[in-house]
Amino acid sequence: MSHPDSHMSAAGSGSRLFWTILFNLGITAAEFIGGLLTGYLALIADAVHNLSDVAALGLAWLGARGSELPPTKRTTYGHGRIEVMTAFVSAVALVVIAVFILREAYLRFIDPQPITRPSIFLTVAVIGLIGNLVSIWLLHSEKGKSLNMKTAFLHMLYDALSSVAVIVGGIVMVLTGWYVLDVILTSIIALMIVWSSWLVIREAVMILMEAVPEGVEFDEVRDAILDLPEICDVHDLHIWSLSSKRVALSCHVAVDQAAVAAGPHIIERINVLVKERFDIGHATIQLEGDRCARAAGTVDTKSINWEQP
Repeated sequence: MSHPDSHMSAAGSGSRLFWTILFNLGITAAEFIGGLLTGYLALIADAVHNLSDVAALGLAWLGARGSELPPTKRTTYGHGRIEVMTAFVSAVALVVIAVFILREAYLRFIDPQPITRPSIFLTVAVIGLIGNLVSIWLLHSEKGKSLNMKTAFLHMLYDALSSVAVIVGGIVMVLTGWYVLDVILTSIIALMIVWSSWLVIREAVMILMEAVPEGVEFDEVRDAILDLPEICDVHDLHIWSLSSKRVALSCHVAVDQAAVAAGPHIIERINVLVKERFDIGHATIQLEGDRCARAAGTVDTKSINWEQP
């Protein structure tokens, strides 16, 4: 079920994303123009990165809005995975952009180009850095709330780092004439984009595959449930992510026939246990009162090679 505080949180994230998008539209336009006027490829690469960020932030905004939608009879878990899917698309788009930037860097390595009008590129690069710092400030408090917001924050963080590199590299090239530094900086920016995008892609794929989320150990959860005195067997245990911040669990637990009457109490204890120890907020538990005598003959999931992603 959705809660009022989650709606308020999503609304706050959406507002911050909106202002971040506006800042980055301005940065992108300024860096494109500045890069074309000065011939500074790293500045153009940073502009392309910012343009991809605008698209990524737009997807993040759509994801934040979509996650506010309530569950329906068709989408009974709600729409939390919208933010996972949009984060995945955003990260894949960034990898494509990075490949394009690396290609341009290779062409510039073959045919180095001097940088002209240093005052223009320096002014534009500083404007870009200020815009990125403002964006980081806007998104810092939101980055831990969802995979989408984490992706948006990473975009801004790496943009700020690349802006610093563009400024320092441009000054060095103007003073020394070592124009191959343009290619080096451009390649570093592109590789940074690929690495940060890969981390997001990996996490999003694991969520979409309904894998056991990072930080949760399958055997630890099973053993913790088995440690309850009334329970003699746990089977059909499944743990997966509903979204980047919501973890679900379902399982069958066997108890002595005499303990069946205390079933609601046992289920409540399991719910409290998995929530407090493993932060699993959505648990579906089926109680069985006739399996204890046959528990020794059931398949022991400990013997199965369960692997964490």
